[in-house]
Parts: sequence; C-alpha cells; structure tokens
Amino acid sequence: MSKGKLPENNEIYQDVYEEAHDKLSTGAVSGAHPEVVNILDEQWLTLSQDWQSQPYEKADIQALLKQTKKRTLLAKSLLAIDAITTIGLIIALVVGLYQGDWGTATIAYLAFGAITSVVFVYYEIKIRLRIWQHSCDSPDKAVANAIEGAESSIKYIKLIKLSCWLILPAANWYIYAMISGSEKSPWPPFFVINIVIVSLWLVSHWFHKKRTKELSQLNLI
Repeated sequence: MSKGKLPENNEIYQDVYEEAHDKLSTGAVSGAHPEVVNILDEQWLTLSQDWQSQPYEKADIQALLKQTKKRTLLAKSLLAIDAITTIGLIIALVVGLYQGDWGTATIAYLAFGAITSVVFVYYEIKIRLRIWQHSCDSPDKAVANAIEGAESSIKYIKLIKLSCWLILPAANWYIYAMISGSEKSPWPPFFVINIVIVSLWLVSHWFHKKRTKELSQLNLI
C-alpha cells in the first residue's frame, strides 16, 4: 500500500468557503469588515492545506499483481507436491498388497492415507482451478484477483486444518498397532507424531488469521 492525498477535501473546502464568503460579502453576518474577510480567507487557506496533506490508503496495483503472481506460483507448487505424494501413497499401497507381507495395520493406514490424499487433491484442484481460470495480469483486475486469491488461500488452509484432524487419530492408531506387543516404549513416537500434526495445524491457523485480515483490508479498497 502507498500513501496519497484526499482529492475530495479541496472540493469540500471550496464549497464551505464560498458559502461563508458570500454571506460575509452580502452582509449576512452583521458588523463584518474587509479585515474579517481577509482573516477568514487566511484561515480557510490554512485549513485547506492541512486537509490536503492528510494521507490515505490506496491500492498499490503493481505490488498486488506481483503478490498474486507469486502466490499463484506457490499454489501450483503445493498442488504438484500434493499430487506426487498422492501417487506415491497409491504406489506404496499397490506394492504392499502385491507383496502381501506388510501387515494389516500398514496396509490399512496406507489405504486410509491414499484415499484421504485423493480427496484432498480433488478439492484442492477444485479450489485453485476456479481462480486460475479467471486470473489475468490486467491492472484493472488486480484488486479483484487479489481478493479471489485470498479467498482461495483461506479455503485451502481450512482443508489442511481439516486434514490434520483426520490424520491425528489415524496416525496414533497406527503407532499403537505397530508398537503393541513390542518391548519398546510407545511414548517417543506418540510424542513426535502429535507434535508434528499439532504444529502443522497451528501454522495453518496462523496463516488462516493472516489471510483473513488481508481479505478484510482488500475489501475496503
């Protein structure tokens, strides 16, 4: 955002000044003298200059275009990573089923992960594709594209937060199933996996609040 000056202040000053000046000139104010009119001129001139010097927020179009392009590239990179991860889970599941000795817990967890990942990528594409189809580099569309981009990011973040809630019980169940009957302590892996998932949710929540604030600011432009 950059600073500018309020263009309408000069018009307000002009209207009020002309009305007051006409009243003084026609004797509407009793006992008015030329000195009074001159003082009024000086006071209104000072007030007008003060008004015009007051800053206000306006959109920096080039900054918005650059930011939108950067975030679009990041979104496409994340989509590519999610798609590759999904393909990897599906391949691992197929290999595990083919070999037949990976264990029921591992196969069940891979199946859950593959299905969840496919659904996640489907909704991710649905969220992103809508804005990518309408986005352009036109300065006239900079604010509108930035608003749609912020809304798209918020939806994607909500999807990540929902995924965290789904993965949390599944991951804990898998660790329990793998360690049960073993002499090793289950607490270190439980601690690590829960810290990772909770940290991911907290980071997503922070971005959620940040994008929501940005969206509110963009809607004021």
